[in-house]
Amino acid sequence: MTRRPRPPIAGLVGLAVIFGACSIGGTENTSAGDESAVAQQDAETSEVETESDAPEPSPSTSEAPAPESSVPDEVVPSVAIDALSQLEGEIVLIDDGEQVVITSPDGTSSRVLSNPRSSSNSQPTWSSTGDRVAWASFGPDGSTLSIGARDGSELVEVPAASPAFYLSWSPDDAWIGGLRPTAGGMEMFVADTDAGSDRQVSQAQPFYFDWVDGDGIVAALGSQLIVDISASNSTNPLRRPLQDPLGAFQAPTVLPNGDVLAAQIVNGENALVRLSGNVAQVIATADAPMLIAASPDGQQVAALVAPTLGGQQAESEVIQFQFDEPVELENERVTVIDLATGDVLTRPEQEVVAFSWSPDSTTLSLLSIDGSSLRWSFSTPEGDLEGAQFFPSARFTQRYLPFFDQYNLSSTTWSPTSDAIVFSGTVGDESGVFVDLISDDAGPARITEGEIAFWSPN
Repeated sequence: MTRRPRPPIAGLVGLAVIFGACSIGGTENTSAGDESAVAQQDAETSEVETESDAPEPSPSTSEAPAPESSVPDEVVPSVAIDALSQLEGEIVLIDDGEQVVITSPDGTSSRVLSNPRSSSNSQPTWSSTGDRVAWASFGPDGSTLSIGARDGSELVEVPAASPAFYLSWSPDDAWIGGLRPTAGGMEMFVADTDAGSDRQVSQAQPFYFDWVDGDGIVAALGSQLIVDISASNSTNPLRRPLQDPLGAFQAPTVLPNGDVLAAQIVNGENALVRLSGNVAQVIATADAPMLIAASPDGQQVAALVAPTLGGQQAESEVIQFQFDEPVELENERVTVIDLATGDVLTRPEQEVVAFSWSPDSTTLSLLSIDGSSLRWSFSTPEGDLEGAQFFPSARFTQRYLPFFDQYNLSSTTWSPTSDAIVFSGTVGDESGVFVDLISDDAGPARITEGEIAFWSPN
């Protein structure tokens, strides 16, 4: 067990402010666009570093010094490891040696997937079926996109121009999409998992995307939302720009029926819209950036309206589908909108910095600032549950947390049966990867070392 430096409260509060103002990309109506583009590239491209090629770490990407107060006051009993052995699925993680490892939920069995010759590995991402994992590698032969079988029986390494800082499998697992740095900023590429080759799809900054069906891509590029990009059409990909420019938000989200949630400037307002073909239906309006997460079943969307630059408060409202009287959406509070009925539920005030839905679409996990640390909580149909208090790992804080809405589309910290989460950081005197059962009163259990971890889809 090792102890790692923990970020001071100023850093966590600063991160919350960044979430609300500076990390929202793809907008023309706020000065945050340029800053977010730099943040996306700088924070994410620092994921893979080598002695010869890596830039000197800046204050924003290096581990913060430990504060005077060392650990949370709360000390809770750890859940018994044998309870975790009953959980389904497996966990992929980056260990302290920067190798890709798959382990059981109780940490009693593990196997290394990455090539021992690789000096650095990052971005472990499960395939949609859960039978493979993709990640970015760097070693003596340069950068590669690595694809390993879940059981460790096969490893495919695709040469890459530079290490990817985001990966996402297509729904049919025929393609792996990703983002990586280029001389002009950043590009999206797609890799054919059968042919073992990749190609550039488009280049822009900032850049966020999601998959539609097999090889369709919806992307937010700069100030435009582009739909109908084809991964398989390498000579003439279809690009159908929408008429209205993007609003203040980050990641477009594709619902199970193919509709797209995004923010656009509609009649001069920053609006969360549902796109069905060329028809845009306004769900909500806001004078500040929005962060969104749709439930896996496509029935609900959680939205967080953040304060504008300079800490000014903004007026916002949710417009119900019945077009009744608008319902006020309070700033800095997570609101859940039922996409079928238009019902709105605004949660109690919390300093929320990230949120995600459980696989069964019933529970919303929320990550909030709690003193000098972070805390999990869970909004269930039966009521709220309080989760673990912890200091997050540096890798999680710097490279994943500011872009949680994009990572929600490709990875999950939830167990397949929606009864536990996995996270990395420090709890009490222990650092590493932890699993927490959300329905009990016991604390999380440390299962192994590691800096970042995600649960398999099955």
